Amino acid sequence: MARRKNRINFRYQLMCSIGLLLLTGALLAGCAAAPQPSIDVYMEPITGRFNAEINAETGAATVVKNGVAVTIKPLDEVELFTLTEDPKTNPYLIVKRNGAVEPIYTVFEMIVHNREHRRVLVEDAAILMDANGAQYANLPNDYFDSLYDDVNFSQGDPWRATYPYAAAAYPSYYGYYQSYVDAEALEWGRIVIEDTVFESGKLFSGAKRSGFLIFDRLESHATDLRIIVPDVRIVRSDGKEDKLEFKIDFRQILP
Repeated sequence: MARRKNRINFRYQLMCSIGLLLLTGALLAGCAAAPQPSIDVYMEPITGRFNAEINAETGAATVVKNGVAVTIKPLDEVELFTLTEDPKTNPYLIVKRNGAVEPIYTVFEMIVHNREHRRVLVEDAAILMDANGAQYANLPNDYFDSLYDDVNFSQGDPWRATYPYAAAAYPSYYGYYQSYVDAEALEWGRIVIEDTVFESGKLFSGAKRSGFLIFDRLESHATDLRIIVPDVRIVRSDGKEDKLEFKIDFRQILP
């Protein structure tokens, strides 16, 4: 009798376990995988160019001219991913249903440091040129203002909206758990851009200004490239200006 009772209990536990596994599998099948950012493609500074000081640990390169230092650091997929706690509010990345993370742009952080002058003016303009001669201008705040203002949620179907993250290169990516097309996520994404993009400004002695230089995503064949910061001006005491141009070379490393 006891043996029969034990067999019944065993079958009951086995059925419950199988049911639980099936339920878990169904739930997992209905949900997107968690984001899995990984560094497949990355940038590194090219040594021996323009007297650049290379930080081997961070990958940043600094060029100093006439008391003004410009530092440019490439940002990889993992670093961009950590900008936001919620992946769907990150304006620089798209998360696919399988959890793969795709960058939308090529992004660098730039820091301008006025080390000794009374005043330095720096513009937000920068240029990226690759070894094949292709030239890209950085995408300023006005570009993103226009991009987000043009978002048009379709009538009754938010999943068919025109969404600024889903560039033409990624027509089928609609985000983590299919929730990227979301008014609140869009608003937070816009805030992230406003907080991070590099903006023109005035630097007094000792001051620094930092922010992101955002370019269209580079093609895989664009290996060697140059970042040009063409408009940094030192304002002298007599009101005249000395214009400086900074150049830093990088190499895109592919798998």
